[in-house]
Parts: sequence; C-alpha cells; structure tokens
Amino acid sequence: MGKKKHRPMWSQLVGIAWIIAVLLIALGWYIFSSKNEPKDTQTDQTRVLAEEILASKEDSAYRSRRKPAFSHRQPATYTHQKMDIDTDSMYRHEPPPLRKQILFVNLNTADTTTLQLLHGIGPSYARRIVRYRERLGGFVADSQLLEVYGFTPELLAHIRPYLEMDTSVRRKIAINRVGLKELARHPYVEYYQARDIVNLRSRGIVFHSEEDLRAIPSMADSTLARLRAYLDYALEDNE
Repeated sequence: MGKKKHRPMWSQLVGIAWIIAVLLIALGWYIFSSKNEPKDTQTDQTRVLAEEILASKEDSAYRSRRKPAFSHRQPATYTHQKMDIDTDSMYRHEPPPLRKQILFVNLNTADTTTLQLLHGIGPSYARRIVRYRERLGGFVADSQLLEVYGFTPELLAHIRPYLEMDTSVRRKIAINRVGLKELARHPYVEYYQARDIVNLRSRGIVFHSEEDLRAIPSMADSTLARLRAYLDYALEDNE
C-alpha cells in the first residue's frame, strides 16, 4: 500500500526533470547559434556616421574660431565715397579704454570712483579713504592716508605724485559748541577727552586757544598737535 502512494509523486519529479532538461538544451542551442551568427553591421554603420557628423561639427567650429568674422584687433576700415577725406590721417579704430590713467586727484573732493583711477587704489581702499575723510573732516596732509586701515608707506609713495589737496573744504570742530558724541567720533579724540571737554564747558569754561585745552589733564600734547588744524574756537556759528 505504501508503494502505491509514492508512485504518483515519483512520476511528477521525472516529468519536471524532463522539462528542465529540454529548457537547458534550448538555452544552450540559442547561445551557440547567436555566437555563430554574423555581426549586425547596421549598428557599426550608425556609429561611424555619428562620429563623422561630430567630427565635421567640431572642424567647422574650430574653423570659425581660427577665422573670426570680426576681430577687434583688425577692425574694418571705413571709407567715405562722397567726401574727400584723408583716410590715412584718421584713426582706424578706437584704442581700448585704460583702467588707470595718469591724472591728479584731490583727496578732499574725489569720490570713490575718482580715487580708483589712481594706480594701486581699488574699491576697498577708495571706500576706506572716503569714510575716514568724513570722520576726519578732510585731509590736511597726504601722510594722513597712512591712518587708513591697510594703507602702506609704499602705496603712499606710489600715488603721492598724483595727489592734490584743497584744505579749504575741511570741516572744523566747534570746540565750544560740539556735542559729546560728535566730538568723540573724531579719530584724534578719545572718549574720555571729549567727556572732560564737555564737562568743563558745562561749568561755564570757554576755550579760546590751544593753551586752554592744554590745561585739561587728559589732553596730551600729541593729541593737540594733530587736532590743531581742525579746531574752531568761535562761540557762535558765523555762517
């Protein structure tokens, strides 16, 4: 009885084995036949044609670069047929603009664009010069440029021959009327010095000369020497 139950299962396994064998034989035959078939020449022809097209495009592109239609180095010559003009004496083309030109720049009136015409002065230096000039009230000597952040003696010596200075446009400090914040903002005045000046004024003290300021303990002689060109002792605004 046990053998009759196992016969159907054995017959199924045999059938599955035959099917797998047939599939393997068919797969092997397909692989063997595909290796012996002639190569597809259509794909090779397409690739060759594509390479020729790309080569022709690249060649035409390089030709256009080698022979430009217009060059700024060899500008076209324009002639006038109706007027008698000496074309030999005419400029064939305009020279390219120069970034830096030899000129004189007024330190107290030049804007950032004008300052950049000086060789060695870029946008950063130009902005720093203008900002410091505003705080200072104007330059009275070109050596004050060395007080600008990053400015070097070599750069000053390089641009010094092209500098002009109109000291009449400088802004002075009304020492008897200026406020604490404005006075302390000046590069040559420390906060505690400005505070002492304002405190003395509040007590009724009036400054008439440099000697009056020299009496302030916190005011050094070196500070007064730098401030001398910027001090105005008038009690009222004369303007």
